[in-house]
Amino acid sequence: MTLHAPRVFIEGIALEISWADRHRSLSELIFDTTRRAIDDAGHGLAGIDSVVLAAHDLVDGRSLSSMVTGPPAGAYLRDEIRYGDDGAGAFAAAVTRIEAGESERSIVAAWGRASEHNVDAVSRVLFDPFFGRPFGLEELHVSAMRAQAWKRGAANGGDPVPASAARLAAVARNPRALRFGGSRSNASYPLAPEHLPLWADVVAAVVISGKPNGVRLAGLGQGSEPYWIGDRHLLELGALRRAAKLALAEAGCRVEDIDVFELDGMTLYDEGLSMEAIGIAKTGEGLRALAQDARCNPSGGSAAGYCAPAMGLTRIVEAVLQLRGDAGANQVPRARRALASGSSLVAAQTQTVVVLESA
Repeated sequence: MTLHAPRVFIEGIALEISWADRHRSLSELIFDTTRRAIDDAGHGLAGIDSVVLAAHDLVDGRSLSSMVTGPPAGAYLRDEIRYGDDGAGAFAAAVTRIEAGESERSIVAAWGRASEHNVDAVSRVLFDPFFGRPFGLEELHVSAMRAQAWKRGAANGGDPVPASAARLAAVARNPRALRFGGSRSNASYPLAPEHLPLWADVVAAVVISGKPNGVRLAGLGQGSEPYWIGDRHLLELGALRRAAKLALAEAGCRVEDIDVFELDGMTLYDEGLSMEAIGIAKTGEGLRALAQDARCNPSGGSAAGYCAPAMGLTRIVEAVLQLRGDAGANQVPRARRALASGSSLVAAQTQTVVVLESA
């Protein structure tokens, strides 16, 4: 007898990208976004028995952050797990609980408020205190090393100018992108300011259940790489490659069958390398895919507003909007199947990939 895990559906979604809102605290931002996701699901709080949160104490600037931020995310008197990593990983944890019969309906929420903390200082703390931190190593420095290595081998399709222009055009069309405010870090060679993420305050929330709904989770995969940067092949993004392979196999489809890709990457080059890792672009042609293929990050990616650990869940929300036909001016026509990814600290050490289908 073959055992099949229960199907999981996305009932409701919400996303807010802002900057230094003087009228709302972080708790209020989380409450407003979670409330919108619950309203979007259309069933109220009935049957929601668990909450999975993606939050970092260092990012939130609050000791035991979930004690303060959990209740506005719906965790009061409900089973709660705080996943101290990317929002897509929290989504995967919530999915496995439903598949295991431990939960029926779940809220998944993720947030990061860049206006309240020093993003680069937090990044430096994440590296090994003996061999990484003394050099002042930051995640954007790892992205710059990836870009340098990639440029040496990308004879064709290696021009970042068209890809950067296409990304900014996508941001201009995206009604959810940050329009005012935000900040950027200093660019390390060969990165330029337009290649960097736009730091923002980001809150994303979804409601999932095992009851049939408009968007179905077709496949899910996760992968991990060594903690030590020197032990990784920076250009291969092996964790993403493995996660995508697992998700596509579970969904029973090929990467060519995907209509929309929402891939998490901290910089333009990270996004281009992600396109290569999942197989939508050949080696050295990831930036060309970003520039020419309308399916690739139609949201504008990290240029639309970025703050860990919310970005994997943000990519999932953007993918769901595409499948529902609600993406706005950046809607991809006739999108029926989407692939979204989320990358974790440190420097994309772990990756989560989901394949979603219109039910």
